Amino acid sequence: MLTAMQSFHDEPVRGVIGNFGLLALPGIETLRSLITGAAAMPPIHHLTGIRPTQADPGAVTWEMPVTDWMHDRYGVIWGGVYAFFSDAVVGTALLSGLPPGKVVTTSELTLSYIRLATPDAERLIGHGQTVHLGNSLGLSEARIEDVHGRLLAFASTRCVVIDLPGGGASDVILPGVPISDPPDPYLRPVPETLNLWHEHSRYAPREVFDKQWITGELDVGPVTRMTGHRAVEMGDGTYTIEWPASPWFSAGMPAMYGGAVSWALDTAVEGAIFSTLQPGEFNASIDLQVRFFRPPMLDGRTLIVRGEVQHRGHRLRVATAEMVDADGNKVATATGSAMLIPDGVEHLMAGGSAHELTPN
Repeated sequence: MLTAMQSFHDEPVRGVIGNFGLLALPGIETLRSLITGAAAMPPIHHLTGIRPTQADPGAVTWEMPVTDWMHDRYGVIWGGVYAFFSDAVVGTALLSGLPPGKVVTTSELTLSYIRLATPDAERLIGHGQTVHLGNSLGLSEARIEDVHGRLLAFASTRCVVIDLPGGGASDVILPGVPISDPPDPYLRPVPETLNLWHEHSRYAPREVFDKQWITGELDVGPVTRMTGHRAVEMGDGTYTIEWPASPWFSAGMPAMYGGAVSWALDTAVEGAIFSTLQPGEFNASIDLQVRFFRPPMLDGRTLIVRGEVQHRGHRLRVATAEMVDADGNKVATATGSAMLIPDGVEHLMAGGSAHELTPN
């Protein structure tokens, strides 16, 4: 069982980083190798359960279970989870049309959030398709749904097509013997002590921050144990977190998966907006736009992500966020917005669904 302030990122990583033998295959065959189990899965699969389930030229389908580990303090699954999931869907829609030795890296990712996910979603299902694939740039889009067919989000991306010299110099790494004790992080039960979201509703945002991150009176909640991040500052309209450059965030390469970068930026955006709320108010995410500058290497050091509110309307709040690596290099930036729901927390405490808080 996880102890206080411990996360899955304190454990030895599972999955394969650097399965370069896959580069000898066309992109479509790389995906099919992962689907059929002919190639070992990367760490992000073992952390969250994310995986491809279907691949055709220019079209892919991915799934990821909606587990209790993805909840925040209110039992809600936020847009950062969608961003984490979507990057794989839109990126591999393009990969499915590439020849051996070529891959894509995300340049820009945009999400429009349609409705909040809750545990009854069961799984996120992403259907991605290529819009345009050229020699150097690609565009793709994806619909993110739940098992009931409800549209949760719409995503689009612009990716850069790059060559990886020396691709295919080694054999494809096959799956090893599964580890079942303990099971992969996403398969483990969440301790009851982490599901105390109702305790937070009595406090203003700054009080929640102090009780979680300074005094330890309140637990940080399940999703923070999943990501391994730590909040280090909250001001009036600002929020700063430390995000681990953990190998658990690898999609198979030694650099951080773009979806994990997006998740971190969304966390800072939402934290900055949350800092401006009054007790009882709820912020429902509307969108997120991420621009990537350089992929952070998974060297175990700490990334700093700072969010700041840029607009405080009566109902609409807009914030930006910036991620820098341990050497001070800018990694990515984001802009996101949220609608304020005045009695949103009371609605949740009364047993109401987060779906009903989604702006229409």
